[in-house]
Amino acid sequence: MGSTITVVPEGDIGVETVDAMREVLRQAVASLDGGHIDVDMRSVTFLDSTGLGMIVAARRAAAAKGIELTVSEPGPVVNMVLQIAGLDSVLVRKADDS
Repeated sequence: MGSTITVVPEGDIGVETVDAMREVLRQAVASLDGGHIDVDMRSVTFLDSTGLGMIVAARRAAAAKGIELTVSEPGPVVNMVLQIAGLDSVLVRKADDS
């Protein structure tokens, strides 16, 4: 089943911060062979389209290596962005999932 890496970003994920987050996720994907990456969004206050695109790209890169990448604990603003984009059911890991 593999290991799990949890990434816990804080604050805004947008144009000015997306490069740092992209690098963190790139390193997480590179360090795993299978397994799971959980992006715990409870402390994220804003997510724009660049941040959303970065998460989707990271998910694709992870999937290419047999890694599941999901988002957990999105706050109201992040959840709204995911819902508008139609990605909440694809990206969000429910609290009762293991």
